[in-house]
Amino acid sequence: MSGRHILKSLSLGALLFFCAGIFGESLALAGRSGGRSFGGSSFGKSSSWSSSTRGTWNRSGGGLFGGNKSSSGYSKPTSTPAKSSSPYSKPSLKEPASGSNYSKPGLQGQSGSGSSGTGYSKPSLTDRDPSPGKTARPEGKTSSGYTKPSSPSTSSTGFSSGSKFDKKVMQEQRKKTSQESLKAYQTEQSKFKSAPVKTDSTKYESNPLYQKGKVYSGFDYKTHYGNRDGYYKSQGYQPPPYAYNTAPSFGMFDTLFLFWMLDHLGNNNATATAYNHSDDPGFKKWRQEAENLAKDNAELKSKLNELDGQVKSMAGTPKDPAYLPKNVPPEVALAAAALATKKPEKPTLKLATGQEGGWYHKFGTIFKDSAKGIEVKLVPSSGSMENLKMLSNGQADMGIVQSDVLALVEKRMPGKPMVSEQSTLFLEYAQLIANKDGNVKSIADLDPKKHTVYIGPSGSGTALTWEALCEQSPGYKKIPTVNADYLVALKDVEKNPKALMFFVGGLNSEYLKKAEEISKKSGRLILVALDDSSLVDKKDQNGNPIYSMVKIPSEIYPYLEKGWIFSHDTKTLAVQAILVLRTEWASQFGPTAMDALTDSLNEARPKIERLVNGAK
Repeated sequence: MSGRHILKSLSLGALLFFCAGIFGESLALAGRSGGRSFGGSSFGKSSSWSSSTRGTWNRSGGGLFGGNKSSSGYSKPTSTPAKSSSPYSKPSLKEPASGSNYSKPGLQGQSGSGSSGTGYSKPSLTDRDPSPGKTARPEGKTSSGYTKPSSPSTSSTGFSSGSKFDKKVMQEQRKKTSQESLKAYQTEQSKFKSAPVKTDSTKYESNPLYQKGKVYSGFDYKTHYGNRDGYYKSQGYQPPPYAYNTAPSFGMFDTLFLFWMLDHLGNNNATATAYNHSDDPGFKKWRQEAENLAKDNAELKSKLNELDGQVKSMAGTPKDPAYLPKNVPPEVALAAAALATKKPEKPTLKLATGQEGGWYHKFGTIFKDSAKGIEVKLVPSSGSMENLKMLSNGQADMGIVQSDVLALVEKRMPGKPMVSEQSTLFLEYAQLIANKDGNVKSIADLDPKKHTVYIGPSGSGTALTWEALCEQSPGYKKIPTVNADYLVALKDVEKNPKALMFFVGGLNSEYLKKAEEISKKSGRLILVALDDSSLVDKKDQNGNPIYSMVKIPSEIYPYLEKGWIFSHDTKTLAVQAILVLRTEWASQFGPTAMDALTDSLNEARPKIERLVNGAK
């Protein structure tokens, strides 16, 4: 068959292979970047990854993606926090008087932290706000007060409610990748004098060497050739010019690999390749072609003679059809056309979610249903901190972690840095419920001598958020707290003006619905502003913003947000639910698997956002 006919037959197939190829399990991880090196080529190179993947995993985790202003929208923190431009400050939290007989309201026998700390002054709200979607309203500071931004997708902090890459964009990306794949194939073929030499594919498909080659989620010629050439470059190997006077492949073997073997006759392992595969039809055809070239090439003829002598000395040794020289990946030896015929494997992805029925678990279910090209295994957990631990010790490949919990990693897990890829899923809102008779309109109105805050069960996401608040702003340590079930807390807050309930999560959660129901019946519960905007300047160890300031629209909780006449929006803090992926997974399975993961994520994200943002 002519080269032109082969190109035509491969064109359609190449267009179906979208995203990027992957090289086998024998390759090593590359340094801190986590990029897996295929010789001198690394998956860490930006050209290896699609724009969809780079744009989706744009929050910095120290891995392959994120970490620059253009992709993640953040600036590295300065040594001192930004000063507020506000002309006023609210009073600091008051400490209990010395020797006070203060008794904390709430559950019998439970004591609050009561720890001392410096007070805080609440600066004005800044214009560094998130984009939590169409439901919660980010604040924008103007000379006249707070205004809604014109576009909910724009944010100076880099907070975003969803991916920039909708289905149409993803389809365009697939098409572009397929076109580039085909072009790379055509360019490679044009370097050689003749078309690929085919053999009976049923024979090499049963060959154990062919079976060693790995293709995950799909195959891409561009990535394959780039990594193959990078392998040779890392060794300082340059194929001889006469190699291109043959065909690009012989059966299942890549031509450059066979000439590499011939140029390493001093390496017994290389010579053993010729001995172990001497009966392979493709190898035999390459040898015939090399003999033809050697008629006019004394150097090549000398190498072939030396090879024959070494092969002859191995006579009687059992042949191994799966043989490869040590440290040579199967994908280097195998022809691209052979690898392209392999049925892609689905890499397994262990996703740490959260407690059943919670938002994290719901996202996991949605994501698993959306997954294509990867095998998703859900790993239930107690939430963010357990997810972080499982990611750190390799029990999970991906997990959902609150942005403020990520900021606690150095405190909770000292000496265990984790290189990761990160993408924002949705915002979780700090929702503070108070008794209407407690005269608390804002977090700054809390008096440590009078008030107690229920912060959810021990180890819950809400309790962790409170711990992070205390870590970022020590003044919060002065507020007495109680760990308790949310429904128990609501009952006490309803009858106790000195008690408040803190909850972090999506809008219209089970507990906030209950609070809204109570407020509708009795009017005793209100939603309090957690409007300490000094916290929006706080960054984690990778320079990502931890918090943002948002507004919960009055229509979400019309009774909890009811004023004297009309309901009002409530200013509060939000944290991000971050999808954290171990860089090792991206490095092991490569660009194709990452694109499959990204496509699945971008399909699942809008569905969970609607639920979290209170969609009925």
